[in-house]
Amino acid sequence: MYPAEDAHELAILLHTGRDLDIVGDMTATVAGPSELLAWALILSRPEVVAWRSRDSGHRYLHVTAGRNRAPPCGQVTAVLDCEQHRDFWRAIGLDDLTHGARRNVGTAALSADCHLAHLTPPDTGQAAPPEPPVADRDADETPRRAGG
Repeated sequence: MYPAEDAHELAILLHTGRDLDIVGDMTATVAGPSELLAWALILSRPEVVAWRSRDSGHRYLHVTAGRNRAPPCGQVTAVLDCEQHRDFWRAIGLDDLTHGARRNVGTAALSADCHLAHLTPPDTGQAAPPEPPVADRDADETPRRAGG
């Protein structure tokens, strides 16, 4: 990962360059599971791998594919830090992955479980919102006209 200043400079150069040809490997950090899924769907024949760091045990998912046409030409990888997305990690069934281990996951697992991470709100410690009122089935449900 580049320091913030270097990354900012590179971003400016990428925006101003009319003809850009990246030769070599490229890695991008994505913010969430939906972005990782987008990379998996766009890249040709991607490999989706879950892995944990040997030392810290941090959880990561990455999508990677080799490209032989520009731009870019080389290995393209998108990485998601799953420490902030533990519900997603759990939904894919990766809780048993140990430090230093890796497992091929596949694009289908990302797309099948991607929506689960967004449906479960984080535990904030706040009380759940109240349930909406239930309509009384015996009440007259016929709409009344104004003035009638």
